[in-house]
Amino acid sequence: MRINMNAKKLAVVASFGLALAAGRGAQAGTGGSPQAIQQAIAANSVDAIKAELERAEFLVCAVCVDLVTPLVDHPNAQVRQVAAWWLARRAVARQVQTAMLTRLSQSDSTAALDAADVLGEMRYVSSIPALGAALSNPIFSGAARAEMAKALGTIGRPAGTPFLASALSDTDAQVRSASLVALRTIRGNRDGSVALPLVSDGDEGVRAQAVTTIGMFKYAGGASVLTAALSSDPSVTVRKKAAWALGEIGASSSVAGGPLQTAATSDPSPLVRSLSRAALTKLSQ
Repeated sequence: MRINMNAKKLAVVASFGLALAAGRGAQAGTGGSPQAIQQAIAANSVDAIKAELERAEFLVCAVCVDLVTPLVDHPNAQVRQVAAWWLARRAVARQVQTAMLTRLSQSDSTAALDAADVLGEMRYVSSIPALGAALSNPIFSGAARAEMAKALGTIGRPAGTPFLASALSDTDAQVRSASLVALRTIRGNRDGSVALPLVSDGDEGVRAQAVTTIGMFKYAGGASVLTAALSSDPSVTVRKKAAWALGEIGASSSVAGGPLQTAATSDPSPLVRSLSRAALTKLSQ
């Protein structure tokens, strides 16, 4: 279900908005106006739309809702997100949420991806079950499901953790990668062990996110896996993150000292060598 207005209605809304701006009907909390919003949308400028909606955060303006609502389907993610942020502060917020949740029970991946952006930015805990179910639904594209993982991370509540953990075994690499990133933003979640199997993933991006997760969570149990990645991963990105992560977790010298010393002197990448030297100063005895 899309939220659209036909051209005639949009023209009427725009005209009404201009009239309000000319009169005294619109009251802007920080200087926004219906006219400015309408002009930014007409110009299709991402920066202008973002600026005007942020300026109009406290604007009392019923007609602006009709101007902003179609932006939940804008091709630019930043516009979709700022529109969701703005609408979440209006009386129509629950109506918009319901429309977005309905999309997750249908089969249009583009509409579902847009809905995930909106639901994440609205940050309602009640959206988590539907996002979690859609995350594992193969009817949607990998890109759409990755956006659902991102939305769960944006909401950031522990209820999203089981869905994201399950998605780490998804067949699509972008879903696995997005789920690792999202898990790092869940409140109170510090379980780096879930990332261990993905350090040897077939996708470079997934491996890099897995190593980053272990380092950010300071999961000491990942030391041996990280040293293996540092020593043998073909990706410079993964190796430099592995060197960094070994320092972050304070790996023991007996486990990581040798591999880091080797990388510090002989890795082909100067970045890996530099990060390995830095990590050596952080090892525990």
